[in-house]
Amino acid sequence: MRVEGLREHLEQRYGVEVEAVTPLDADVFRVDRRDGSRWVARVFPAERPLASVEQDAAILGALERGGFPAERCANAEAVSQLGGPGSQSVLVTGFLQDRGPMRPGRQAAILGALLGRLHTRPATDRRAGGAWHHLALCGGPREEIAAASELLDDHVSSVGIRQLASLNRIRDEVEQADDCHDLPHAFVHPDFVPANAISIGDGRLAVVDWTGAGRGPRLWSIGFLLWAAGARNLRLVDLVVSRYRRSIELEPEELHRLSGAIRGRPIMLEAWAVCARRRPPADALEHIERVRALSETIAARARQAFAAPIDG
Repeated sequence: MRVEGLREHLEQRYGVEVEAVTPLDADVFRVDRRDGSRWVARVFPAERPLASVEQDAAILGALERGGFPAERCANAEAVSQLGGPGSQSVLVTGFLQDRGPMRPGRQAAILGALLGRLHTRPATDRRAGGAWHHLALCGGPREEIAAASELLDDHVSSVGIRQLASLNRIRDEVEQADDCHDLPHAFVHPDFVPANAISIGDGRLAVVDWTGAGRGPRLWSIGFLLWAAGARNLRLVDLVVSRYRRSIELEPEELHRLSGAIRGRPIMLEAWAVCARRRPPADALEHIERVRALSETIAARARQAFAAPIDG
């Protein structure tokens, strides 16, 4: 989208003066105001209903009232619509300044503790959530898997005959993914990993990007955090689990299906990368095979950590 269009929209909508608008990620912008304050503006696809973005803002409000360390809405009316027909919704939140890198062990422990705290909330009054919003505009892992399958189906006509066998195997991996829908549900963030954790000083973290948060399978949620930790260093798995289980103990069936939950999101990411033409199918399939092996290793380490005596 045009940055100037967003600048004008924010100035007119909120009566502020904008110094600069800087892209941070796809359709995510830092807004520098002339009064020295900063916002983050998230611009959503026209296909995402306004009501869904308003629910995002309501979730941020609930997190603030509960004292959970997360980004905050920048205005009492943080959601607006940009443009005319086919307009896009915009959510503005306060910008969190990253105060510098945190030791990986400290970060893993804090994220484990925060996710455990989040999962104690049953969220029975919240929408279904947990899907990665670049794949599914709403819902949880079940909808994310369905969206990835549909993308791959649509992509078949775009690959050569030599790539078709690899693409079909990726489609099988996606279709066989465990959506964990029959396992315990709780309040989940779709992407509770270090990339969305901002160091705000004094050894604290705040979590951003709550798009698509809601009620979903907690195993899929902890699975992706365990993946992010274990792919870096298996020792970090111990730290995530030791802090997480101060709030939550997984049930036997969750522990049994842990490896499937750990590899769920990484496989969806590979499927998305193929359809976005960021990776050829053969390379993605090789990545998926490594994901399967590593997910088993991470799951075994996590099960040991869940079985260990709870530390002080």
